[in-house]
This record gives sequence, C-alpha cells and structure tokens, in this order.
Amino acid sequence: MKVGDLVEVLFEGVGLVMTEPELSADCLPGGEAYPHEHYYLLDVLYPHGLISTDYNDVMRVVSESR
Repeated sequence: MKVGDLVEVLFEGVGLVMTEPELSADCLPGGEAYPHEHYYLLDVLYPHGLISTDYNDVMRVVSESR
C-alpha cells in the first residue's frame, strides 16, 4: 500500500491512505509482538473527515494510486 491508495478498512469503511506504511513499535526488538508478528500502521482519511491510524492487516486495496 502507498499514499493515495483507496482502501477498505474492516469495520470502518472506505478511506484514502495518507502516510507511508510504518512498522509498528510492537514488532521491533523489545516490543510485545517481536519477533513473531509484523504489521504496519497507516493513517487513513475517511469521507467524514476523520483521520485514523489503522493496521494494514485489517484493510485491502480497492484502487491503487498512480
């Protein structure tokens, strides 16, 4: 996923990716999920104006940006 992609987020709806994916601090050494899980956080803008930070594993790309 990249900035500008249109994504569908589980339980949230459709939104626009606003930031590059960033590995969650939980997945880094010393984090609770390390070394067994790897997930990324992205800021997503929703049609109602809310920007929310969501995990990449609860979203799918609906339309890629060019």
